[in-house]
Amino acid sequence: MLNRRPKHRPSLFWRTFLLLCGLIFFSAIGWLQSFRVLSELPYSQGVAQHIVSTANLTKYALVTADPLYRIDLLRILAAREGLLISPRDISDRVKPLPSDGFNALIEQLVKNSLGQETVLASRVNNVPGLWVSVEIDGDEYWMQTSSDLLDPPLGTAWLWWALAACMASLFGATLLTRHVIDPLAKLSLVATQLGQGKVPDPLPEDSGTAEIQAVNMSFNHMVQDLRRMETDRELLLAGVSHDLRTPITRLRLEVELANLPDDSRNAMVSDLEQMENIVNQFLSYARHSHEKQEMLNLGEAIEAAMSNARLASDSTVTVDSQIAPNIFVIAHPLELSRALQNLFTNAMRYGRSEDGMLRLHVRAELSKDGRKAQISVGDEGPGLPEDQRERVMRPFERGESARSGVTGTGLGLAIVDRIVRRSGGTVVLDSMNPHGLLVKVLFPATTPEAEKSKEEKLQKEQEKLEKKVLKGIQKEKDKVKDKA
Repeated sequence: MLNRRPKHRPSLFWRTFLLLCGLIFFSAIGWLQSFRVLSELPYSQGVAQHIVSTANLTKYALVTADPLYRIDLLRILAAREGLLISPRDISDRVKPLPSDGFNALIEQLVKNSLGQETVLASRVNNVPGLWVSVEIDGDEYWMQTSSDLLDPPLGTAWLWWALAACMASLFGATLLTRHVIDPLAKLSLVATQLGQGKVPDPLPEDSGTAEIQAVNMSFNHMVQDLRRMETDRELLLAGVSHDLRTPITRLRLEVELANLPDDSRNAMVSDLEQMENIVNQFLSYARHSHEKQEMLNLGEAIEAAMSNARLASDSTVTVDSQIAPNIFVIAHPLELSRALQNLFTNAMRYGRSEDGMLRLHVRAELSKDGRKAQISVGDEGPGLPEDQRERVMRPFERGESARSGVTGTGLGLAIVDRIVRRSGGTVVLDSMNPHGLLVKVLFPATTPEAEKSKEEKLQKEQEKLEKKVLKGIQKEKDKVKDKA
């Protein structure tokens, strides 16, 4: 209805889903960090004990071994255990063990057992590995082993467990989000149908949580109250309009037959015609079509409405029309014709230029994505200020009458908006260049192929439902026979 379009925002489903995924992710990160902190001391103690035990056993083995067999022992340790023993020299180029991760704690535990003078290095003389200084019979040696001891391989099993946990978490988040969002999505759909003037199916009042049940019950009561109020309003407007038509017709007949001056008679007839037009507007606003919507050719509907408005026969009207062929929408034929004629009538009343001519511009086209059908009706009149466009869309509201010198009921655009919303469309008011009012009507576009596909789908669903009902009836009959 307004010329301001709402900003595109993500749906509640994706917001909730991403929020849950974020919470699961950060919870997993927190759990891994907690596991790392809790496992730091046991892991460091195990590695330190392994280094200390290896150093002590190697030292004792060499000290107690027969000197003739020490060379063979060193070869066996190097071949089977990957353990090398080499003399330590003051000129050795030593690269200390990095102090990041668990290394600082491991080094401290090793020094507590082997002595504070013990040195742990990651490189000695540019040779990588885990180097530990040991003392054997008063001499200093290096014990070299693989550095993998400080960084054991984690394997790939944890990746599969992590992937399985991630998939299970995403599945659970999807189910939880669906469970929370589905009632709200159904409520949004029903509210949209209500805004389009349709009678929506009542929301379930015996499912979901207590809060959803309360909302559904309140919404169903609201729909009933709105329908009752709309019915009463339609009856009131229709009754008043019908009762006014008889005296207006009688007054017009008496004025035509009365012996009055021509100026007085014409003025009185004009006033009576204006009163009759007001009554017709009331009836149009109160009237609600209960016919089924059908697929219409928009170009043909516009041409028919322009013909009914007799624009071609009016010498004060020039029409510039560009209507694309084969644009189809779903609407009520009579209501669509009424909405288009109201747009033309509104332009004839308020859209004339200073010279009294109406220069009407009519367009019908598809949007770039083919999803929307747009009707544009513009004039080169004084236009409408932007701050009044929202107000004139409401019933019984008009623009500044002083700018045009004409009066009306204030129902023309309200009727158009009401009819368009019943078909799922919107009305937007804009400005012509350089001046004038441009009314854009947007409908959901369709095609004969799409409607045929929908009908086939509905027919298949109906056949499935009928088969299901017949199957249930047959089961009940079989149960009755078995009991008999």
